[in-house]
Amino acid sequence: MELPSYTSNVQPYGSQSGTKIASKYDNAQSVSSQNEGNALREVAEQATQSVDQAIERTQMRERLNREERQKLVEQMNEFISSINTGLSFRVDEESGREVVTIYEAQTGDIIRQIPDEEMLEVLRRLRVQTARYSSGLVNDKV
Repeated sequence: MELPSYTSNVQPYGSQSGTKIASKYDNAQSVSSQNEGNALREVAEQATQSVDQAIERTQMRERLNREERQKLVEQMNEFISSINTGLSFRVDEESGREVVTIYEAQTGDIIRQIPDEEMLEVLRRLRVQTARYSSGLVNDKV
């Protein structure tokens, strides 16, 4: 069966016959898009409220954390003063490292040093080696 070239099976949008018929459901699409717009606005408002509440909770936690830190520092200071110890902070010139020393307040005896003196000596030697040989820490000799 042959079809003439002027025939087409494409129908205009709206109905099968190509004729648009007025009905009571024509406004249904515009009403549903208004409802969708209202729903989107409500969701956006709820999201904004949730974000604001999260920010407030975070700020409250930060305030509590600061207060807790202050209390902890006070407790540590009370403890250190009760055991007659002292703290000393310095920078070792040769190694370039910060050194913390805990010592007995009355006698001056060192209780603990961070980093240890042995580690400072290793760091000093490494610094000398790197200054002497710009190629790095490993030296190849044949």
